[in-house]
Amino acid sequence: MKRLTIIHVALALALSFAGGAASGAVPHLTEEWVKENYCKREVYIAMRDGVRLHTAVYEPADTLPHPVIMLRTPYGVGPYGEKYTSNLRSWMRMFAANKYIIVYQSVRGTYLSEGEYENIRPLKPADAPWSQTDEATDAYDTTEWLLQNTRTNGAVGVKGVSYPGFYATLAGLCGHPAIKAVSPQAPVTDWWKGDDVHHNGVWMLDMYTFAASFFRVRQQPSESGSESLVNIDRDIYSYYRQFPDFPALTANLGERIPFWEEMLQHPDYDSWWQERNVAGQLYDIKPAVLVVGGNYDTDDCYGAIETYEAIRRQSPGTEAYFVYGPWSHGGWRDSKYTGLGDSYFGEGSTDRFMEEIEYPFFAWYLEGKGTPPARVSILPSRTLDGNIRHDTGPDWHTYSDWPLKDQEFKVLYLDRKRLTDAGKQPRCRRSRSYVSDPENPVPYMEKLTNGRSKNYMAADQRFAEKRSDVLTFRGEPLREDLTAEGPVRVHLDVSTSTTDADFIVKVIDERPDGYQMLVRGDAFRARYRRSFSSPEPVPPGERISIDFLLNEIAHVFQEGHRIVVQIQSSWYPVMAMSPQFYQENPYTVPSTEYKTCRIAVWNDSWIGLPVIK
Repeated sequence: MKRLTIIHVALALALSFAGGAASGAVPHLTEEWVKENYCKREVYIAMRDGVRLHTAVYEPADTLPHPVIMLRTPYGVGPYGEKYTSNLRSWMRMFAANKYIIVYQSVRGTYLSEGEYENIRPLKPADAPWSQTDEATDAYDTTEWLLQNTRTNGAVGVKGVSYPGFYATLAGLCGHPAIKAVSPQAPVTDWWKGDDVHHNGVWMLDMYTFAASFFRVRQQPSESGSESLVNIDRDIYSYYRQFPDFPALTANLGERIPFWEEMLQHPDYDSWWQERNVAGQLYDIKPAVLVVGGNYDTDDCYGAIETYEAIRRQSPGTEAYFVYGPWSHGGWRDSKYTGLGDSYFGEGSTDRFMEEIEYPFFAWYLEGKGTPPARVSILPSRTLDGNIRHDTGPDWHTYSDWPLKDQEFKVLYLDRKRLTDAGKQPRCRRSRSYVSDPENPVPYMEKLTNGRSKNYMAADQRFAEKRSDVLTFRGEPLREDLTAEGPVRVHLDVSTSTTDADFIVKVIDERPDGYQMLVRGDAFRARYRRSFSSPEPVPPGERISIDFLLNEIAHVFQEGHRIVVQIQSSWYPVMAMSPQFYQENPYTVPSTEYKTCRIAVWNDSWIGLPVIK
């Protein structure tokens, strides 16, 4: 469908704001104000290979030069036509109030943009011809067009959350001198190690519903995305038990989805996955970078952490910033965000981020005004007992780098049913065991719904403690607050009755009222204990060691609370069930061949909490 709509809004004098439109709190923006102060046009911007990308440009109605803030997305840039996006009045309000040129673009092959779409499209080789394209060259060509066709001050910023965060990362690599600042927020980074598709080789089942719509091959440009091929008509635990293996899941789609099938052909971290990991290519980044992550992000918590750390390793001259708060996926854009489920994290953190961190970052680099935020801003979570809703406001911690240098770790051994301090580690070796049954996997939450609930990242774990296939280790009540900020180290000494198994480790804050709030949980597949690229079977009955890191936490375990650790081998259906025996490609195994596995966890096992003194 060809559309080239230009909407002219009558020029009007900008409404005056109490306090002006500087950094800090701004008044509520109304739809009327936006339409009086902004003109919208939809255009097609030609890339170097002739493919045209559909772009919505919102420009201030005055004649002054302004900086550009751009979002490149695979999710469409509606509403189309005369309607204005409500984003200008919510999470883009600081940029609208300060009269930025605000640009939304559908990446190639999506919605009304031309061309073919490719998931996590790899960057082209350095010696590839100029005419060859990737997402970085598209960002470059779009920037060039904006400089010539809008009233800019010559400075462009790019931001985005989740998949748009991936495109923001690549914009930082495009090399255009006008791009002065980028902000990848919860960016898709490595779909094998820790983002949406896998966690340390364990498949995340929510990717199935995503694939059932987003991965479908489009027939032609359209204002809408593809309809989903699946309909979850009951709680997701019951739904996925109907399709307990990957052959059954694929058959249920009823349509070939090439990228889904291609992913299933690469169970290990091979070159196919590695070339799609942008974190391995973040060298010589010129713009300043603000990476944003949510401590309770169900999808791309790893992506934010790894993107920032990769920039610090590979591009040490880049002016890099990092923000990490107790937010769900993209929760920092929601002014009403206060926590997850029955866990309350306080009010005002998201407004402070938007008004005192994000906008000042772009204002400093695109406008040359104000002051930049701290290089690292961390907001630890803390869980309040019961329905208590009083707090003193967000207690932000600022640092010059992350993770902290010379980080101290509080080592806690998993001994019997207790957590034992390192100075009191057990002298006698002993173990606790459980049986992991593929026919009865551990649910990810007690309260199950028709879709995966983001609340599971902080959900009560008391229900799991009652199961025989979950081991629980409990510490003594804390005598003083313990602040933990950084990666959690995990060392497991285990033995299994089969040649492979998954290990899910959960770190929990048990409140005095009994609520066991999940602080961090993640998985590791035993076959990858020595190498993600070259897996090995587990020798049945032999003790093996598994060492890995849980994503960074930022949490205050308060006085009187207990630290609790749970170990299990399924977390369903957040994670697909392992066949529990070694197979070169486990995604080809029918569930009728899955095996029951007896697992022993020895008291040499421990976790290391990153403590702040």
